[in-house]
Amino acid sequence: MPIEILVVDDDKATRQWLCSVLDAEGYVCHAARDTQEAEDILHRAEVRLALVDIYLGEVNGVEFLKRIKTIQPECDCVMMTAHASVETMAQSVKDGAVEYLGKPLRIDDLLGLVRRLENRRQSRSNGHAVAGEPEPEGFAGTAIIGRSPKMLEVYRSIARVAPTDATVLIVGPSGSGKERVARAIHAHSQRASKPMTAINCGALAESVLESELFGHEKGAFTGADSARRGLFESSNGGTIFLDEISETTPGFQVKLLRVLQERQVRRLGSNTYMPVDVRILAATNADIGERIRAKQFREDLYYRLSVMTIPLPALEERREDIPLLVRHFLKGFNERNARQVTVNEEATGFLTRMAWPGNVRELENLIERAAILSTTGEITAEDIERASGAGALSSTKVEEPAATLKGAERQQIVRALREAQGNRSLAARNLGIERKTLYKKARRLGIDLDAPDK
Repeated sequence: MPIEILVVDDDKATRQWLCSVLDAEGYVCHAARDTQEAEDILHRAEVRLALVDIYLGEVNGVEFLKRIKTIQPECDCVMMTAHASVETMAQSVKDGAVEYLGKPLRIDDLLGLVRRLENRRQSRSNGHAVAGEPEPEGFAGTAIIGRSPKMLEVYRSIARVAPTDATVLIVGPSGSGKERVARAIHAHSQRASKPMTAINCGALAESVLESELFGHEKGAFTGADSARRGLFESSNGGTIFLDEISETTPGFQVKLLRVLQERQVRRLGSNTYMPVDVRILAATNADIGERIRAKQFREDLYYRLSVMTIPLPALEERREDIPLLVRHFLKGFNERNARQVTVNEEATGFLTRMAWPGNVRELENLIERAAILSTTGEITAEDIERASGAGALSSTKVEEPAATLKGAERQQIVRALREAQGNRSLAARNLGIERKTLYKKARRLGIDLDAPDK
């Protein structure tokens, strides 16, 4: 018998589209434009899956989750939003959501999720345990920005692993935000009221790193005039973030492995082991598999650290997040410097097309330089070009060759139309502009919207 699905969204077009897709797949679909209609349906139908928009006019869909679980405790709830964040996802999971879909919705993602939930429900009815439904506590704010599909996966991972005590390995290129992910995990965990300590393992010699983490006794080495607690002891009950863990020596890795296995540390110069209760998060920008094959990293330590692995995308892989990041960094600059600098649409488009070998960190630095160099209070594409050259180590360049900014903008719009398969509304959304703005730009740049490649 097909399951009954409830769609709660204040947008009529979204409700109709979802129900048409689900009806075509043989599901029984109910549609509600607000929470009152949804409650009426929940009281008369045996709903097994609810797709709920987070923003329902003046009502927060996350708050409505608790009501759904009260009326029908067995109903699986999935949140939908065009404005994804760690906070909303984490709160959704806390209040009973089993998944999170980003808008614009894609048919494959939607149907794949419905089938997975059906399979999981079947497993439960057959008496099999189902993992992966944590109930986190103590959620707090973070500074992770983005709503691209790859960042949505990062949010999912944070929301699910944070309330556990599992070790986590965060992998990604330099400047992609690994420490921010670690801080989000800690902030959303039950250890949030305790300290989180971060240390760059690659910046310290082995002896110094051991002394910092494990502590030392008086006289343990030259200059050790008194006993000193290490970070594992001082962070007891909290979290330690080991950045660039792949840069450590095999000797240090053996000692760290013991901490993970035995939950004990021994200060340098001591014969006594002391118990510690610390969650370990680690990060690297290196290929760990290659390091293991080269005998530079212990395989057993890798498996201890990577109970869960969170891969972070490079900025090149989530270009649609660049406008959001630009606004976020510019807001921070204005608040710190009591300024009112803005950025125009042309400059934002230019930033979206640039290459970012330094990832999010490079983008942040460039925005700050451009804001300082801007003479009008509005960052233009010319300001971006000037700021790019102002960085002594800058390797920023335009991704696609274009003789002029106008040519580069034309290439961007043509590419967006091609990727959207001619769907003008989708192309405009992906470009971060209104549909009418797309039409104006197409006319100005001589783009035939029906045949953009010509």
